[in-house]
Amino acid sequence: MFNKKFGVFSLRLVLSIVGTVIIAFGIVLFRLANIGIDPATAADVGISDTCHWNLGNYQLAFNALLFLGVLFFDKTQFGIGTLINMSLPGYIIAYFTPKLARITMYWFGNFSYFENIFLFVIGMLLFSLGIGIYTSVNLGVSPYDAIAPLFSKKKWASYRLTRSVQDLLFFVLAIIFGGPLGIGTFLIATLTGYIVQYWRQLFKKIKRNI
Repeated sequence: MFNKKFGVFSLRLVLSIVGTVIIAFGIVLFRLANIGIDPATAADVGISDTCHWNLGNYQLAFNALLFLGVLFFDKTQFGIGTLINMSLPGYIIAYFTPKLARITMYWFGNFSYFENIFLFVIGMLLFSLGIGIYTSVNLGVSPYDAIAPLFSKKKWASYRLTRSVQDLLFFVLAIIFGGPLGIGTFLIATLTGYIVQYWRQLFKKIKRNI
């Protein structure tokens, strides 16, 4: 019984890491496509560049502050998956974005408008797939994703209103600090939820058939 539980937990842990890595590579493709990334990451990139911080270090420090703030009011949303999502993406994005940019520039030169759209679409599929995987294993959500459920649970504000204000705030911060915004930011904000829902439903079907 112990071995079975340990095996199930290990699989969930691996999937949480895999999902988080996929999210990060989706954002890398967003940055290479150069038509906008999600508001939270855009703000992080703008602030870290302005302050001359490594993106991974900044995201880890900022997420730690958010984590402590949410933890004070609600401990139920966090788990080992939270720590994974807090720490990995920023370093992956900071490391691979310039390297892949140099590789693609060397082999392909400047991308055309349609090639940028293709990169963005692949990035969107990866980004939403990663979110679908890491949220499906129920090992904890990121501090950013925990804010709206907290406000809803405490009846301070609805989930939709809190998330909208939250995204708007980070959108404004990205504008102030020159983060990489664009039409892609709007598309990510409006489409990601629907695509993630599709992935989660697909995972449930697969789980039932196993």
